[in-house]
Amino acid sequence: MTDPLHGGRMAGKTVLGTGGTGGIGRATALGLAAMGANLAITGRDRDRAEDAAREIRAGGGRVDVFVADLSAQSEVRRLADEVLTSLPRIDVLVNNVGGYWNTRHVTPDGLEHTFALNHLAPFLLINLLLDRLKETAPARVVTVSSNAQAMGRIDFDDLQGEESYSGSRAYDQSKLANVLFSYELARRLRARPSPPTPCTPAS
Repeated sequence: MTDPLHGGRMAGKTVLGTGGTGGIGRATALGLAAMGANLAITGRDRDRAEDAAREIRAGGGRVDVFVADLSAQSEVRRLADEVLTSLPRIDVLVNNVGGYWNTRHVTPDGLEHTFALNHLAPFLLINLLLDRLKETAPARVVTVSSNAQAMGRIDFDDLQGEESYSGSRAYDQSKLANVLFSYELARRLRARPSPPTPCTPAS
């Protein structure tokens, strides 16, 4: 199997993937483990995270587990500290964690949940891990978006959905924010010597 990121198998590469306990995140982790990567996955629930880790290990993969609720910025910061202590290198950061809620509710930080988890969490995590990514260069940052971004509009006058909330509108906005941030991150890092190269978001 060919590795599209490095032109070969992922043996010896360390990949950190958020939201690796189910869905796209779990499938991504399993696929990368099959290519020989050393995995680190995050999950909000320890039991689900350990279950995903057992499946990865059953296939011969190596994986570390980090537990954090990334909708809370204090948890993002704690996760980053643990990752920096545990992982001497990060070759690939896959920002996959996300969610959709029909009704509006806020995080412990007082932020609208969809925007906090889907966009602000990867925004903060990338910035906290950026030096380690640069040290491991050439590294990659992959942020999983959605075709829903095409319907998104950033409402700067009501970013938190306090005046008017729609689950689909909040989700679409967060996915558009993912895409815009990815392009801006890539633009800024191109000006740096030997930068990690963020990939365009997945559909």
